[in-house]
Amino acid sequence: MIIDWHTHVYTPEDQKNPFWQGKCPITIENVLSTMDASDVDMTVISNPYHELAYMTPEEQLRAVKLQNDFIARQRDAHPDRLLGFATGVPCGGEAFVRETERAIRELDLRGVIAMSSIKGAYPDDDAALPFFDLIQSLDVPVMIHPPAVAFGEERLREYRLASSIGRPADNCLALARLIVRGIFEKFPDLKLVGSHLGGGICEVIGRMDYAYELQDEAYFLGSYEPMLIAHAPSHYLKKMYLDCVCYHPPAARCGIETIGADRILFGTDAPPLAPLKDRGLRVIRELDLDPADEEKIFSGNARKLLKLH
Repeated sequence: MIIDWHTHVYTPEDQKNPFWQGKCPITIENVLSTMDASDVDMTVISNPYHELAYMTPEEQLRAVKLQNDFIARQRDAHPDRLLGFATGVPCGGEAFVRETERAIRELDLRGVIAMSSIKGAYPDDDAALPFFDLIQSLDVPVMIHPPAVAFGEERLREYRLASSIGRPADNCLALARLIVRGIFEKFPDLKLVGSHLGGGICEVIGRMDYAYELQDEAYFLGSYEPMLIAHAPSHYLKKMYLDCVCYHPPAARCGIETIGADRILFGTDAPPLAPLKDRGLRVIRELDLDPADEEKIFSGNARKLLKLH
């Protein structure tokens, strides 16, 4: 069995007016057709909802409710093929926390996807603590996904660098801040998932470790206060899950060797780009993994997180 953890779908209303120009490929029809043309048996559909960055809080809440309802309807129409994630806004306040709870308890969505930043708010901000408290109490995974654009936007507008470089960088920053700001000290049972292999966090975790370990000796690098963690950052990274959306086998191998095959989830991020479905499958198959580890990545780990029996 193969479960694609990472695909996106827009509501029909949002398909008519995406934040980019041109036809919107993020449709339920494309989700199903890419599955038909591949070996994927089940897909988790979600929407990080990049457009939230351009809305007022009132507009955001209305849009998130419509999106969550839409995801649930698509799941109900294809129960043997689709599962759904709610769209969350960690720093949005009480109304967004209540909406996340509704989406999980009433709509039976199996997790939450949230952007790594919205208008300068990051999920390590204190405003997000009620959100993570709810996520832990519901015992569902929360997936951190990058926004459409992030810091350094003025240098990311050409050559599609916003997608290839800017988004992973923002994701890596958000996950790193969650680690050093003590998210797992506050919520030890949190099921935190970094999309896109955590934006390269496995490649820089050694640097995060020495920044923590060389306290007095590394004074010239800046302050490490207030100290909110009791272990090196790599200790907490191994508590996370990462999806393998990277399209580069050496990067996927780095993720597996850093946190273990038990913590890697198969995903393709297709739609929006249908050709990436097969490319994502090839990445895992080209690693020549132990069959038991390959099974965990393709479906076992997802089945556990999504409570599939």
